[in-house]
Amino acid sequence: MRVPRGALLMSAACTSVALAATAPSTAAAADGPAPRRIQIALINFSDSSFADPAKARSNAQNSYFGKTRSLNSYYNEVTRQATTFKPAAGGEGGVIGPINLDLSAAGCDKDSIYGMTKKALEEQGLTWVDDFDHLSLVFPGEKAGCGWGGLGSLSGGVSWLPSGDGTVDQTVISHEFGHNLGYGHQMRIRCEDSDLASCRDTEDNSFKTPMGGGGVGVGLTAPELIHSKFLSDREAVKVTKSSTYKMRSLHGPGDGVRALIVPAGQDSLIVEVRGGAAGKLDDRLAGVHAYRVKNGDFGRDADLIDTTPGDDDTLKAGTVFTDKAHKVEIKVEQSGDGAATVAVSLNGVPSPAKTDGESGNGAAPQTGSSKPVASPSEDGAEGRDGAGGQNGANLAETGADTTNYLPMAAGAAALFAVGGAFLLKSRRKRAAMARHAR
Repeated sequence: MRVPRGALLMSAACTSVALAATAPSTAAAADGPAPRRIQIALINFSDSSFADPAKARSNAQNSYFGKTRSLNSYYNEVTRQATTFKPAAGGEGGVIGPINLDLSAAGCDKDSIYGMTKKALEEQGLTWVDDFDHLSLVFPGEKAGCGWGGLGSLSGGVSWLPSGDGTVDQTVISHEFGHNLGYGHQMRIRCEDSDLASCRDTEDNSFKTPMGGGGVGVGLTAPELIHSKFLSDREAVKVTKSSTYKMRSLHGPGDGVRALIVPAGQDSLIVEVRGGAAGKLDDRLAGVHAYRVKNGDFGRDADLIDTTPGDDDTLKAGTVFTDKAHKVEIKVEQSGDGAATVAVSLNGVPSPAKTDGESGNGAAPQTGSSKPVASPSEDGAEGRDGAGGQNGANLAETGADTTNYLPMAAGAAALFAVGGAFLLKSRRKRAAMARHAR
């Protein structure tokens, strides 16, 4: 099913909502990535509260840290444990409250919810950086009438999550924390004559990631993994001359080339293989896919390249697409069972027919660990309170009216919302968003 930009992809099974705001990130420790500490705060309004606080606490904890169908279980699998989440110190198992706010639920005043909760935590000695890296505000949503399923700030650390009983849907929470990691909504471009000069924006989602309407049955895409440095430089190979590569599935165990980064002027073309040995992920995404990344913005501005007139956007064996303006040609030589052979021609030089093991004949020497590594958010912000002031910030409306404020760490500013199971929104103004999100 195609979902237009700006439309809701609704699900009766999911009624919760999510949003994220900016906060400091946790840098990797010398012996591996440090888990990101999440402080979950349950909120009661003056006129609306959780009917069973103990159950709400248990449900919230399972939604975030449970062994299955949780935020942690998804990112553990999709990043091969390069990013994990753990309960912060406040409360029991990272869940504090309910905190009673002298605030009516009506109007869904997210600014006041955040500000009053942050003050209440500080009064208990809990602060950004010292005690937590992410703050999730979970509150009864029925009377609040938020009008969105969730809001998220790019490269941020706060989430607002309306919930009837403390439960947060895994797709919603994984999507919103994707915004925390710096991922925007992922769409697709149509290039039906296989020349990238003919590509046009569409109102369609990519469906290759939770950030593109794919839910948690699929993993993250290669641009997202590259953005967060979850792939080593032996796995995400930068192509510097015409080469032919043997590639393996983007997800799952094993070694080898998982993604190609092909220069195309100021942009990059990214090639990945999905399916095969990817475990529970990507069983319906088998095959080769490609993306155009604009101006090096792997997290916020990567679009799926769709060269087909129909719904099957997989690049099958024999598919060739070109960027004639930059003298780039990419051909899928073979594809199947979670593997592929892909030939890349740069500057009009034909790619060699013979591959050189897993690294590709003619490929530039690669260095670095073969294991994925975690990294701080791309802006490297280190704000002390997750806010950095309450100055106005341009917000990306994604299905909800939003005020001109977002708690910021050094200025990351875009808000994203999801409604029902999911909401994805147009990125027509993403250049402006990116300026404010850095």
